Amino acid sequence: MLDITLALIILGAIMILGFIGNFIFNRTQIPSIVWLLIFGLVIGFIFNVRNIDPSLLMTISRFFAAVAIVIILFDGGINTDLYQLFKGAPRGLLLSISAFTLSVLATMAIVVVLSATVIPNIPLENSVVIGVILGAIVGGTSSPIVIPLASRLQNLHERTKMALSIESIITDPLCIVVVLAAFYMITFAGGIDLGLGVRNLVSTFSVGAVMGFVLGLLWLPIMNRVRKEQFSYVITLAVVFLVYSLTTLLVGVEKGGEGAGAIACLVFGLVLGNGKKVLKMLDYGGKGFEMDEETKHFHSLISFIIRTFFFVYLGLVVSFQKIEFILFGIAILLVLLATRYLAILISTYRGGFEEDDKQTMMVMMPRGLAAAILALSFGPGFIEKLMPGMDGFFKDVAFVVILGTAILCTIGVSIIAYREKKKLNLETSKNEIDKNEPE
Repeated sequence: MLDITLALIILGAIMILGFIGNFIFNRTQIPSIVWLLIFGLVIGFIFNVRNIDPSLLMTISRFFAAVAIVIILFDGGINTDLYQLFKGAPRGLLLSISAFTLSVLATMAIVVVLSATVIPNIPLENSVVIGVILGAIVGGTSSPIVIPLASRLQNLHERTKMALSIESIITDPLCIVVVLAAFYMITFAGGIDLGLGVRNLVSTFSVGAVMGFVLGLLWLPIMNRVRKEQFSYVITLAVVFLVYSLTTLLVGVEKGGEGAGAIACLVFGLVLGNGKKVLKMLDYGGKGFEMDEETKHFHSLISFIIRTFFFVYLGLVVSFQKIEFILFGIAILLVLLATRYLAILISTYRGGFEEDDKQTMMVMMPRGLAAAILALSFGPGFIEKLMPGMDGFFKDVAFVVILGTAILCTIGVSIIAYREKKKLNLETSKNEIDKNEPE
């Protein structure tokens, strides 16, 4: 009974901390990730979670990861404006691809170099694969952090906000699909095949997008009919899980079907959240309809709960058994900062972006839930195949990178917000002086 009571106390503390963290985030721009990760880390060391059966933790991670992937991508879809997505697509897509690709390549280089010096027992070809996978895991930014922060910076131009938002929306599914593709190639094909990987990536995105779009169109009128019924939003949530499962089974688990399912959830959410716009594009003659705000609010709540528990869980299971893993994390954090600079140079080239906007884009690089999910769920499998005996590598490195990028983002945005406030005060003072001067 004591164990159950203690578990309920921890559960209540997590939920309260999640609310307080979100409250602080809304007022100070300090992401709740920071508090949640640290809380999980403290609880993990107090109760010695590292000694729990790893297979039990793995089972829990894989189940919650599947749920979290469905929720975060669907929530991202319903809260994305389709017109704004198309409007900012060129620069946002360029930023997404350049930042992700450079992150993967730079992380691979760091892992290869450090593996040869810090952990010399890993074969070179395995180090390359590990670097690519780790780069994909930490290659995307977190939309629940980036989008609210970007919207609060008053002097940030709209196209810059849109480019940052698109990057955070696109990179989540990109990270998930690439890591899933690598996992299934290693598990079922016996190794990484670049040609197979590219074909898998293209087919995954295309099949997932088509399935999500078709099923979204089919569900739109049904959702419109049942939305006045009590708790109708539960039906839509159930259908989202079915969309993921159906797409996964259609493609096949051994062919990376979970990646296609993830993309299907994103597109399904886009269709439901932008129903009127989609129907207008299709020249639908009747009255347009889309997901109502109450249902969106419900799914945002579910997404909030999932995020809260997953970040605490990441902190909980982090072991830091080897100091080398922390060094890896710090080195990758620094190299991600350098590649971020290059990605911004590429994506803003001849775009007329102001220097202040570029500086803001530079610090808007927090890693989030996708990195946590992938490190926890697929990290142990990669370790078993590629680097036996290095238990905890992916989750420990991911912890350092997620926490580090969140802190860098917080400090950067705080400095930018302070400068904005200072400029605004100077402009206000100047206007008052001009008004008071005699003509």
